Amino acid sequence: MANSRKYSVVESLNQMVYENAVAVSPNDSADVTGSPYLALYVGVGGDVALDLYGSGEAIVFKNLASGQLLPVKFDRVDDTNTTATNMVALK
Repeated sequence: MANSRKYSVVESLNQMVYENAVAVSPNDSADVTGSPYLALYVGVGGDVALDLYGSGEAIVFKNLASGQLLPVKFDRVDDTNTTATNMVALK
């Protein structure tokens, strides 16, 4: 069951302030160093195949825009089915 805790505006905004960033090189067999991460910045748009934290399965986010921030908790960016580039993992 999803966490139904309601956050104040300040708490919600504070969750969007990241302290760590690492450039992402998509890889089908290795997690991003230091995972899990809380968001993915997409520098050059396209499709992104992510392994959501703890799922072990790739979910493909289609047609992401350049400069888009994808707020999902993830372990890995898979090379297969990923066409976006210049990505940065954030936490």
